[in-house]
Amino acid sequence: MAAIYLDHQATTPMDPAVAAAMLHAATECFANPSSPHADGIRAFREVERARGTVARFLGAARSEIYFTSGATEGNNLAVKGVVGSGPDLVPRHVVTTAVEHKSVLDTCRSLRAAGHEVTVLPVDSEGRVDPAAVAAALRPETALVSVMLANNEIATVQPVAEIAALTRAAGVPLHCDATQGVGTLPVDVRALGVDLLTLSGHKIYGPKGVGVLYVSNALSDRAPLAPLLHGGGQERGLRAGTLNTSAVLGLAAAVELVAAGREREAVRLAGLRARFLGELAGLVPYALNSGTGPGFLPHAVNLSFPGTDAQTLLLEVTEVAVSSGSACNSSAQEPSHVLTAIGLAPERIRGSIRVGFGRFSTEEDAVRAARALAAGVRAGQPVRTA
Repeated sequence: MAAIYLDHQATTPMDPAVAAAMLHAATECFANPSSPHADGIRAFREVERARGTVARFLGAARSEIYFTSGATEGNNLAVKGVVGSGPDLVPRHVVTTAVEHKSVLDTCRSLRAAGHEVTVLPVDSEGRVDPAAVAAALRPETALVSVMLANNEIATVQPVAEIAALTRAAGVPLHCDATQGVGTLPVDVRALGVDLLTLSGHKIYGPKGVGVLYVSNALSDRAPLAPLLHGGGQERGLRAGTLNTSAVLGLAAAVELVAAGREREAVRLAGLRARFLGELAGLVPYALNSGTGPGFLPHAVNLSFPGTDAQTLLLEVTEVAVSSGSACNSSAQEPSHVLTAIGLAPERIRGSIRVGFGRFSTEEDAVRAARALAAGVRAGQPVRTA
C-alpha cells in the first residue's frame, strides 16, 4: 500500500465508525428486512432509521430515498427510468454535458442507440456549463436534463440551482449526480431544486456497493420511474433485490459523520491542498488544469507537468497514490474526455494527474507527496544541454 493516499476522488478509506456500524449490522441485524418475523422486522426498522438519516442529510422526505448498489446504478436508473423503456416508446430527448461521469454519458449513449435524442452540451475552459445553453437546448419532447454537482477530475462545481430554476420553469425534470461533491459541499435537494439526485457510499468513507437515489415525490406522482430490475418489489417497487442491510447502515453512519464536520473539514482540506501546491511550486514547474477558489471542490486539484508522461510518473512514484484520470475509466486508452472537453492540448493531458486530500490526510502527507512527485518529475525529464 502506498504510504500517502491522495486518490480520494476514486474512493475513500472506510471510517472506523462506519466499520463498527457495519459489523453490528452483520451480526445483529442479519435477517432479511422483508421477512415478517421479529428478526426481519428489526432489520427493517434499522433500514428505515438509516433511510431517515439520509433523508435529513439531503433535506428530503423519507419516502423520496431509495437505496441502490451505488451511483452508477443510480445514474442508470435515474436517466433510463425517466425516459422509460419498451418497443412502443415515443422517442424522447435528454440534455447533459460533456464532462459528466461515464455512467451518465454511456447511459445516454445507450438511449441514443435505442432511438432517443441526446444533446451533449459543451463547457467552458473551467469545465462549467452555461445555464443559458441548457435552457436553449430544451424542447417540447425533452424528458430529462442531467448535470453533475461537481466533477471528479477537475473539481468544477456546476451551477445546479441556477439550472434547476430554468428546467423547473420549463417543466423538465433535472437529475444531479452529486457523488463527488456530497462529502465537502452542502447538498440540500430543496435548495438545489433537483428532481433526482445520486450519491455513493464509498466516496464519503462508507462501504462500496451501496448508494442512494433521491426521487422527488412530485416527480414520482407525475411520472413514476421505470425500474431497471424486476423481482421482489423492494424499495417500493423501484429497485428489486434483497437490501444489503449492513451496507445501508454503514452508509447512514458515513452520512452522519459528514454532516457533523463537513464545513470544518472543507476548510482543513483546502489548507492541505494549498500547502501541497505551495511546496510543489518551489520544486518543479506545473500547470493547473482546475481552479482552487470558489466554484471548485476544496480538497481536489488537477495539474500537468510539462514534458512528463503521467502514467510513467505514477508507476515510478510508488509512495504516493494519485491517478491520471477517473478510476472508473482507468483501463481506457483514450485521453480524458473531461480534459479534452475543456480544451487542453494532448501533451498537457498526457502529463496530467489529479490529487485529492481526505479525512485522514495530514500536512506532512501534503509536503511529502509534493516532494516525491517533484523528484519523479525531475527523474523523468530529459537532460537539457546548452
